[in-house]
Amino acid sequence: MRPAPARILQRRVAQLDAAPDLTSGTDAGLRHFTSVMTGWTEPEMTALAGGPAVLDPSEAEEADEMADNCLLLGRLAQDQESLVRGPLDRKRQHWISTGLHELAPHRRPTPDPGRFTAPGGDCGPPSTKPFHLGLYTSTARRDGPGMWRMYLDLGSSLHPRPWQTWELPVADPTADVLDIGGASDWAAFVKRYPLVRGGTVCPDWAKAARDYAGVHMTLRAIVAAQGFCIPVTGGLAAAPFWDIESVLWLRWCFATPRLVETTPPDSPP
Repeated sequence: MRPAPARILQRRVAQLDAAPDLTSGTDAGLRHFTSVMTGWTEPEMTALAGGPAVLDPSEAEEADEMADNCLLLGRLAQDQESLVRGPLDRKRQHWISTGLHELAPHRRPTPDPGRFTAPGGDCGPPSTKPFHLGLYTSTARRDGPGMWRMYLDLGSSLHPRPWQTWELPVADPTADVLDIGGASDWAAFVKRYPLVRGGTVCPDWAKAARDYAGVHMTLRAIVAAQGFCIPVTGGLAAAPFWDIESVLWLRWCFATPRLVETTPPDSPP
């Protein structure tokens, strides 16, 4: 592995393993993961790598091995294996609505199949994490909120309160979900469903939707792949920035949503 990718991954794993107490519980571990990985932005990666951070295919396998050596991931896997590696827990999917913001004036307050935008047609520019189609959920912990709520708790002016947390149980038994378990999996996914634009390769979500109802980004994949481009046929697979465990649903396949929590505007974090 070239020095730059190796140093980046070593630094990332060291930050994750610097949790105050790796035995303090799943909630603390997931919150620490969220706070660390949201700092791994595109400017941060570019600065550390001196340009685009690139993993060769063989290096992607090494990146997955480095993720396996992350003590925090190992601790989390003891209690939440589905978040770390999959498979997705279909009974504990949460979607959270947030208050209106001037940059997103058409946010929906409730999950609604009538407003679900399936991939295809004019779905906006290519993206590794599109926000103009589908629907995102994250897996709720057995005794608390999921990582999307933890992300909101960190504070963001783009996501004002009130927050409403909805449970979305997957009701369609034929809904096939692809688990992305590492950097190698991400590269294979983009290679299988390429959308090439000027040497950059993003996933073609419309093609992926023919085979899968959703794509699940696991914690192991986020550690290994976030911010890295990987050579595939047609160019470089665009770097993913997902931050937290989540699923992009490409089809609506849920039972009736159930409201489980409301955080009012004046409620403290």
